[in-house]
Amino acid sequence: MIQDTTPISLVMRTNIYSFSDDERKRREGALKNKDFYYGRQEQYLSLINEDVDPVAINLVNPIVTKRSSLLYNRPLVREFDGPEYSVKTLEDIYYKLKIDTILQQVDLAAELTGTCLVFVGLDENDEIILIPYDASNFSAVTLLDNKTIEALQIISINDLVTENGKSVQVKRVLDSEVWTNSYVHKLRDGIQYEQPVANDLGFIPFVPFKAQEVISQFLGHSPTTNIRQLNGYYNQQLTHLGYMVKMQSATPIVLSGFSNGESVSIHPGTAISLPAGAGASSLGLDPKVTEALEVIRYIEEKMYQTSSVPKISIVGDIQGTTSGVELMIRWAPLASVFHEKANRYQQYELQLANMILDVLGLERIVDVKVNYPKDAVLPVDTDRQNLEQDIKLGIRTPIDEILKTHQNLDETGAEALVLANLEFNKQIQERLDVRPNNQSE
Repeated sequence: MIQDTTPISLVMRTNIYSFSDDERKRREGALKNKDFYYGRQEQYLSLINEDVDPVAINLVNPIVTKRSSLLYNRPLVREFDGPEYSVKTLEDIYYKLKIDTILQQVDLAAELTGTCLVFVGLDENDEIILIPYDASNFSAVTLLDNKTIEALQIISINDLVTENGKSVQVKRVLDSEVWTNSYVHKLRDGIQYEQPVANDLGFIPFVPFKAQEVISQFLGHSPTTNIRQLNGYYNQQLTHLGYMVKMQSATPIVLSGFSNGESVSIHPGTAISLPAGAGASSLGLDPKVTEALEVIRYIEEKMYQTSSVPKISIVGDIQGTTSGVELMIRWAPLASVFHEKANRYQQYELQLANMILDVLGLERIVDVKVNYPKDAVLPVDTDRQNLEQDIKLGIRTPIDEILKTHQNLDETGAEALVLANLEFNKQIQERLDVRPNNQSE
């Protein structure tokens, strides 16, 4: 029987920490972020009565989707620096696993919950597998530096099916695994129900990818939390506005001057017959529709501003009057997000690559350079915009541009192509110039 050398106090401390009020609220907040992203927002609206119709517009989804599609929206090229065999192994594994598809899911999970842990393990054939866990599914106990994991608890809710004769019972249980450098402990509803399994690796094989770094903290911050809170206020205001319009769409009639026992009947489309001395008037209402719409527009504007995602990057330039320079200015916050994330995620990718090599028992690499798609960040190509001016000033030549797009040509071939195009364009223009005379004939 395996004897657990991990101090039981560490497992107990991890379990107590995982279900403390603060940690439970953190995971619940991460779950709420996912609910808003996937359109499950109506459950968080406060309805004053049964007549209120909930109104919810999902702005979290397009904003977070934009932020999480900056890095891995296409297969990327990586340059590994390290031992040849380790590099070849990584290239084969990445190609087989379609690594960019996995990391795009990781990026989304990090944006939604703050941190996504990538588990690096081996399947039954001793081949590498990568499993992402978002921050709603785990709690981490760190050392005094608050950055190094001492223990990690992966949490899941499962249905336990038991058969008792002819009856079948289903019980919902809380399963978890507590990882330490020495053992993996399995708990059910907080109680260890199996013997711990030895962790032969000697380390915890998880790599964190963070949406935003928090100084001296293992867990990252989720920018979705602020967006989700504003989206909640936004939906609440829309719901109030809808109820306001619904209740005040008809003009209320006020009857006065009645004696006890007198009655009056009101039918739509007919005159009201009132007793002598009674009167009827309409109640003038002044619904604050315009003010409510201003508040809604203000909240929407702040959602885009606080997320660093310009509205025009999602809905587009509807009027088509925005210049390239103005687009560049509006997209600047999103470009900053891209550059900042690219720097950090390159380091995360190095950690992931070396974790894979550690699990396989191979020598680590020194560095990895990821060619993230910079051209997909901005809506305009400033290099092409300045091309004509640069050619006039002698900064660039048409031959330079031909060599960029026709890499199979040398300078002589590029020059010949430019001259041929100029001659062809000249002939086309001459034909266009004489066309009106031909048409008149």
